[in-house]
Amino acid sequence: MEEIDEIRQKKMNELKEKFSGEKKRVLIEVLALSGCSHCPAAAEMAYRVASQYDNVDVAIVNIATPEGNSKARKLGVMSVPAIVINGKVAFIGAPQADMIMHDAVRKAM
Repeated sequence: MEEIDEIRQKKMNELKEKFSGEKKRVLIEVLALSGCSHCPAAAEMAYRVASQYDNVDVAIVNIATPEGNSKARKLGVMSVPAIVINGKVAFIGAPQADMIMHDAVRKAM
């Protein structure tokens, strides 16, 4: 009987480890341009959504810089704001509601 209990305990520990593992890191990048009237709202939304998770980071990418311009071209982004999640364009423009971005972030996890 002790053997069965040991096996059960071992399996339970394996399951706990499997389901309590680290969540995948998520990076939200907001491609923006100074002077854009919609970019601040997109950035605020990204920070607001990211604050709800411990594994989500936000970066604001200024497309007026050589690095930002290169990233926008590589992704085929022609207008700002654009929201990129883990290297993939998720939104052109700001989503209408936080929940839409929450859904995209959860899918990226």
